[in-house]
Amino acid sequence: MTKKVFYWEFYGLIGVVILWAILHYSYKFTGLSLFSAVNGSIWEHVKIAFFSLFTLYIVESFYIAKYCKNFWYGKMVGLMVLIVTTLILFYIFNNIGLSIIITDVIAGIIGFLFAQLLSYRILISEVNHSKYQRVYISMIIILMVPFFVFTYYPIKNDLFKDLTTNAYGIFDK
Repeated sequence: MTKKVFYWEFYGLIGVVILWAILHYSYKFTGLSLFSAVNGSIWEHVKIAFFSLFTLYIVESFYIAKYCKNFWYGKMVGLMVLIVTTLILFYIFNNIGLSIIITDVIAGIIGFLFAQLLSYRILISEVNHSKYQRVYISMIIILMVPFFVFTYYPIKNDLFKDLTTNAYGIFDK
């Protein structure tokens, strides 16, 4: 069963990267703002990465969760690692002079890889964390709330500022 879990985690990355690219432009074409990037801020890039990976996890829950006693624990940790890794790498790469597009792509892909690797290690672990499954699912839901709130009510700092227009939140381009 470990092989099946590995394949889902590995091949799921392809789908995640494709969905990530779609969510990057979907607001422009559909006007749907909750899951799409509404501007070019670092926050919005992390938001679409989060929801891309979360979508994979929902799909996986129907196919491999029954084989993994630590499924939701692994997925919660994966999402947290994605957020932290992507933010840290974005600032590191941006400060060494890489362009915003290259910085975004490299930070996102490395964030996805770290999240999936750590998630996989937890999924195949013999240590049983399933006792707190509801807590892990609740934590994932709590992680979503700021993405929704700050899409409409961004804080006026560099994390939420569009890197090309210096505007915040949803605005007409």
